[in-house]
Amino acid sequence: MKGIYQFKTLKARILSAFLFLIVLVVGFTAYTYISNNKMEKQAEGLVKEDLQVLTASKDLAMSMSVRLSAALSYVVSGDEKYIETFNEYRKIAEESNSIVEKYENTPERVALVEMARTWSNRVNAEVFDVYKKGDKELALKNLTAINNLVTDVRLGYEELADKRSVAITKVGDDVVSTGLSNKTVGLIVSIVLTVAGILIAIVTASNISKPITIVSKRMSELADGNLQHELLPVTHRDEIGQLMLSANNMNEKLKQTISSIHTVSETVAASSEELAQSANEVQSGTEQITVTMQELASGTETQASTAGDLAETMTSFQRSIHETTQEGIELKAHSNLVQELTTTGKGLMVQSTQQMTTINEIVLDSVKKVEGLNVQSAEISKLVSVIDDISNQTNLLALNAAIEAARAGEHGKGFAVVADEVRKLAEEVQYSVTDISTIVNRIQGETGNVTTALQSGYEEVKRGTVQLNQTNETFEQISEAVEEMILNINTISSNLNKVAQNSESINVSIDEMASISQESAAGVEQTTATVEETAATMEEISRGANHLASMAEELNSQLQQFKI
Repeated sequence: MKGIYQFKTLKARILSAFLFLIVLVVGFTAYTYISNNKMEKQAEGLVKEDLQVLTASKDLAMSMSVRLSAALSYVVSGDEKYIETFNEYRKIAEESNSIVEKYENTPERVALVEMARTWSNRVNAEVFDVYKKGDKELALKNLTAINNLVTDVRLGYEELADKRSVAITKVGDDVVSTGLSNKTVGLIVSIVLTVAGILIAIVTASNISKPITIVSKRMSELADGNLQHELLPVTHRDEIGQLMLSANNMNEKLKQTISSIHTVSETVAASSEELAQSANEVQSGTEQITVTMQELASGTETQASTAGDLAETMTSFQRSIHETTQEGIELKAHSNLVQELTTTGKGLMVQSTQQMTTINEIVLDSVKKVEGLNVQSAEISKLVSVIDDISNQTNLLALNAAIEAARAGEHGKGFAVVADEVRKLAEEVQYSVTDISTIVNRIQGETGNVTTALQSGYEEVKRGTVQLNQTNETFEQISEAVEEMILNINTISSNLNKVAQNSESINVSIDEMASISQESAAGVEQTTATVEETAATMEEISRGANHLASMAEELNSQLQQFKI
């Protein structure tokens, strides 16, 4: 039984199971049809041949007795009506001879016909003609002399009738034996079909609904974020096996994607903290520059010393700006990687949704195929109806045979028993047809169970598709968060570039302040303005870094629902 489920398509699996049942039903139907035809031909032979020969033989024997009685009555009374009776029964004898000759042309029968014709001719010549000439005693003497021919012919026809009765009995026994055999085979096949239909229906439904339920449960676990489980065992080579293999692939790729996103998210969080720290350091340096510029404004005496300190501070400031810029570039690269991984995850979810849609269509097609098998079962019911009609015709033939047996008189009693047995066997066939109809109805019922199981699998697949769509929406949210994070990183990078440009301007101002003391006041004012702009920029960078860290924490929080 296990071998019939190793097909490459779900449709082939279902069709093979029900084709097996159809072959059994058609085989039994063909056997019943052939057996009924055989019984019908035997019964038809009884009615058309054996019974007619038996009746004709009895008629021939009776005709000899009636003609002998008519000849004696004519010799005694001289009434012409007895000659008419003699000739009338002679014609009946000729008709009966033609019937017997049609079905039994043996030397014994030919000899009997010749003896009967010889006797009839001698009666006409030696009895009727002599009597008409007025010699009544000679006519009676001649009739007495040929009476032995009447006895021989009558006994011969009775022997012929007895042989035909034996043949009728043998045919009747054959019909009874065939009917009993059909009854036994019908009972056995009915039991086999019932058991096979139930087993195939149960096994088919289990082998279809069980793996779909397993995959649906696995999809629910994936939708809940649980990735800590072993791969599904792929034991089928059909669409269900492909579904389980796709579920395994999606599980592995989703696990890899979530792991990569988690790693990148941690990197983004760490980089955000470093960026915030660097921004704070830069802001602190800016404050120091402001203090220095204020001291520079208090007097030109300490300008040279302050300019040296300011140059060192700006060198450290430029170094911090450069490091912060590099970290921003790395953070942007990591964010792009997160976006690519998120896009890959979305693609995998779309593929999984498409695969679930394909399985949805396959299961729906399987439901339609099972409903088509239900229609074929209805066709089998029609064939069973034809067999029932044949059984009714056999019953009618048995009734006709009983009527003909009644006409045969005493010798037809045995045939009447046979005809009654044929009628009973026809009724047994009708009972068998009823059993077959019941089996077909059971098969249709089990087909309905399979359809229900497939529809249940169809609903499970729909629920799995909904859960996959929910997971896809989660990926959409992650993707939107990553895109927003990339925008913030780009803003921070742009601000860092501005800071770098401003730091270069500060260096130029410091150089000019150191070389041209006359312009120190203007340089101090310009430097102060630049420092204030730098402070504002670094404050914005600090806010962006904190927001980026917050987004990284939110991304990590969303990733916590996935258990790897």
